[in-house]
Amino acid sequence: MDQDDFLFAEDGTLKGAPQPLPERRLPEGPPWRILIVDDDEEVHSVTRYALRKVCFRDRPLELLSAYSAAQAQTMLSAEKDIALVLLDVVMETDDAGLRLVRAIREDLADSAVRIILRTGQPGQAPEERVIADYDVNDYKAKTELTAQKLFTTVIAALRAYDSIVTIEANRRGLRRMIALDDRLRPDMGIDAYAQTMLEQAGPILGANASGLVCVVDDLAGGGGAGGRFRPLAVTGSLAPLMPPAPGSALHDRLEAALAVRRTGVSGRSATLHMPGPDGTIFLALLDCDRPLLPADAEMLGVLTAKFAAGLVNLVLYERLSQANTDLRALTQTLEHRVAERTAALLDANAKLEQLASTDGLTGILNRRCFMELAQAERERAGRYGRTFAVLLLDMDQFKRINDGFGHAAGDMAIRSAASRTAAALRTSDSLARYGGEELVVLLPETDLAAATQVAERVRSAIAAHPVEHEGRFIPLSASIGVAEWRGESESLDKLLDRADQALYLAKQNGRDRVEASALPPT
Repeated sequence: MDQDDFLFAEDGTLKGAPQPLPERRLPEGPPWRILIVDDDEEVHSVTRYALRKVCFRDRPLELLSAYSAAQAQTMLSAEKDIALVLLDVVMETDDAGLRLVRAIREDLADSAVRIILRTGQPGQAPEERVIADYDVNDYKAKTELTAQKLFTTVIAALRAYDSIVTIEANRRGLRRMIALDDRLRPDMGIDAYAQTMLEQAGPILGANASGLVCVVDDLAGGGGAGGRFRPLAVTGSLAPLMPPAPGSALHDRLEAALAVRRTGVSGRSATLHMPGPDGTIFLALLDCDRPLLPADAEMLGVLTAKFAAGLVNLVLYERLSQANTDLRALTQTLEHRVAERTAALLDANAKLEQLASTDGLTGILNRRCFMELAQAERERAGRYGRTFAVLLLDMDQFKRINDGFGHAAGDMAIRSAASRTAAALRTSDSLARYGGEELVVLLPETDLAAATQVAERVRSAIAAHPVEHEGRFIPLSASIGVAEWRGESESLDKLLDRADQALYLAKQNGRDRVEASALPPT
């Protein structure tokens, strides 16, 4: 049976099993956990058969089964890290699946797991109503589901789940790094400082980690029997290897890190290079229980700046306590260097705040920060009897840009649209990346008519002229939905939903246009 053949017949019954997928290399990472919820045993069998060799980002799938909504809820309460739920609507009751969706999002408070509804009775739960009323991520009638579509749907859901989990892990790491300041004192001693930082590096990255921090005693080479790398702190599996004797594998890693002289990641390992202003060099090695990603490298860069600044401060304090000549000159030097290190710490914290609130591609606000600002504006408008509006913008024909010019051109198009939009807004307005090629704008103190004028100004700015990429000119345009807040009875989610419906209408009516969500008659 071809992979494009349907898994289910038109009546929702199983039509047959797909042929085996091509052989793939053996997976390396922990499995993606997928829960199949359906009261039909054959649905489980065919789904398992269709997905049995699927591997995403070097990680296999682990397929779990539940045969009722009640059983699924029990499993979701007990099991960890379930990435995706393939959910039937009609099971023990006609709306058992929909009730489970609410239980997952509200009772279990799980907003990360992706939920895909599969039903053999679309009339029982119409797609338009389900997508609007329930927090699901996709809706598939079993009669339209092929092996290829199942594969595409699952991979898309896992990619979204991975992004959500990565963002949340980075936020936790940023909070831990900021909170670390309360645990570090300049009088605690360099060894205790290094040990504290090393013990927190794993939790900041969201991984179990073994590590070593050392100071280079002899930059010219040589050293005593223990070599030129003097350990300050060590954790985990590296502890039995102390001291790093010349000729050992660990000593060779330190030599290579010193030669490269930069912070970086490779596989499951990371190297932190921390030079001091007085020529002192500190090195740290981390071995983690999972592969390290580009986001981890960025986090480690900020951690390195914080680590190096604190270590150098401690070195200066220790040297001050040992000094017995020219105390005044030494104190002045210390104060100057402490000021430098404090500035470095403030800069590191500022970078942490920026990472937590801005979009990495465009440099504008991210969705989480926008939702906080919009909620605050809603509360302010309700308190003082004011109004505000939102614009939801989606770039037209974005897939054609990616397919025709490449993903680098797509990224450049998103950045250009964000820059042109920002230039067309007031200083009091807020612009954020809502997701993918979508942007969102918050317009305080703005009614529907004025917001529509702003949207037209933004649309014209984006479409004013094409952008150039590698000698080729790419036309840009965007469709925009506008909605004005209807007062305290309307939630922020409902307001954004109306803007999204207006955006959808703009797409339907030909793109490169503005559509407003009309206010109800008074």
